[in-house]
Amino acid sequence: MSKGKEKVGSKKFRWLPPMHTMMLTVLAEEATKGNKPSNTFKPGSFATVAKVITEQFGVECHPSYVENRMRTLRTMWTTIQTLQKKSGFGWDDNLKMITCDAKTYQEEVMAHRKHANFLNKKIELYDELAIVVGKDLATRSFAKSYVDIDTEHDNAEGTEMVADNGEEGVVDKGKNVVESSTTGSTLSKSHKRGGAPPSDDSALTDLSNQLKEIAVALKEISWGPIDFNSLYSEVMAMAADGYSEDMLATAFDHLCENKKVARGFLAKNAKLRKLWMDSYLFTRL
Repeated sequence: MSKGKEKVGSKKFRWLPPMHTMMLTVLAEEATKGNKPSNTFKPGSFATVAKVITEQFGVECHPSYVENRMRTLRTMWTTIQTLQKKSGFGWDDNLKMITCDAKTYQEEVMAHRKHANFLNKKIELYDELAIVVGKDLATRSFAKSYVDIDTEHDNAEGTEMVADNGEEGVVDKGKNVVESSTTGSTLSKSHKRGGAPPSDDSALTDLSNQLKEIAVALKEISWGPIDFNSLYSEVMAMAADGYSEDMLATAFDHLCENKKVARGFLAKNAKLRKLWMDSYLFTRL
């Protein structure tokens, strides 16, 4: 199938990271319905993905775009499998991560720069990718409904972020949730055993209410939606500062994958945006 089919008129369809997430999730669910009888999906599955992306992102997505995008996913999967079997690399199935020591990492990245995207960091949606382009069989218990994707994506933003060679990765928050829940339960029981009634001081009560209002306001700002079209315009406008289109496109993809960083970028003035861009591009060298 020719690449020309990814064009509508003179405009090429641009796949954003959230669209990849949506595509993988929908196709994984389609597989559980028996719509992937072999190594390929039925045409109706691509139509379903196109419809969901069109509705969720307000863009015109055609089934042919989805079918063509499968090439990118197959290339990703081939790279992952190659690294998993390569000498010097390990696989952490719990974290869904290809592991290696610092020396091996540097040697691999020097030879294949793009492989840095798959090393020593969690491979997001690995299970879905294995079902969509690999040979794994989907089960109903595994599949997640794509109608819950927006909710899961927003909740994921509450995870702790750690720096990893200039990129940001999501730390598994399962343990933290359990610990937090246990701690909260312990505190609750301790409070009951103590029997000390809360203070009725009106000033402290007012202060507590004000802090709650501030927390709610900050939460709304943090979790508010991002206009990706506006973000794209703001990033590409920095071409006037001497950045190439390829550099800016890479930075834009990074911001799409990290909403908190994107919000921070949009809040900065022109000078601070340039400082951030220089710092980010330096980490890509």
